[in-house]
Amino acid sequence: MKLLTSIAEIKSRLKDIKLIVSDVDGTLVNNKNKIGELTCDLVPKLKKKNVLFSLASQRIYSSLVPIASSLEIEIPLISLNGALVKGRNGEILNKSSIPEKKVLKAIKLAQTRLVRIALCYNDEIIYTDDNSVLKDFMSRVGTTYRLVDSYNSYTNDVLEIIMMGNDKKHVKDILRKMKFPFNFSLKLKYYRSNSLSKVYHLEILKKGVSKKTGLQALTKHLGIKKSEVVVFGDWYNDRDLFDFGGFNVALNNAVPELKAKANYITEKTNDEDGVGDFLKLLYDCK
Repeated sequence: MKLLTSIAEIKSRLKDIKLIVSDVDGTLVNNKNKIGELTCDLVPKLKKKNVLFSLASQRIYSSLVPIASSLEIEIPLISLNGALVKGRNGEILNKSSIPEKKVLKAIKLAQTRLVRIALCYNDEIIYTDDNSVLKDFMSRVGTTYRLVDSYNSYTNDVLEIIMMGNDKKHVKDILRKMKFPFNFSLKLKYYRSNSLSKVYHLEILKKGVSKKTGLQALTKHLGIKKSEVVVFGDWYNDRDLFDFGGFNVALNNAVPELKAKANYITEKTNDEDGVGDFLKLLYDCK
């Protein structure tokens, strides 16, 4: 990916932009979950210049709606890393639910291996009393959590399965079992929280789901070309957005891998409204 340093070249690339899609946490919002003042000012102004703005996040759909409302966003939003692309009028462009038999298998494996499990939908994450500890480890800001007696009536239309455990062997065993003998229907992500907490995570989506596929559905719906799209990101799960092929903007606080894929790196971080700083440059091009 070519990193552009010439203002003239950057402005030349930006003059035809019609759509901006931004990650939320670590990008659009600061570490207090607030959007910068410049961003709040410029998103509606860019809309008047026929430049649309949307969101692509790991968050569930309902937690994105207040952000969209504050920025006067009316076009569909990409939630759960692409598992759901939905408009505020209820129109669904794409919904990738996990097959029910895979949900049932995951629940059974979690129960027998004493691994915590929660199920994600478009508007809430549900959990049982035995799995309530998950809320303390999930950093899903703005999410509605609901306690249910059991998962028996909630195995349809699951968009993501979240598992956590303190025993690495048990979590990795579930990973192997969910893949066995081969897997054409699931996308599995295993990781540890950090070097200090011995909490092991397994996140499960339907196969083929990503922010990239969500963005493809959105641009097809809007009739917008790759060359007319700007994307913002800061974290590893934004690689899919950057692989889409538009104009890639990495925040100053982004991981090195994402910066290596960027056309432009902001001078400011998410805590300094780096998105707004770039939007000012884009606005001036219009």
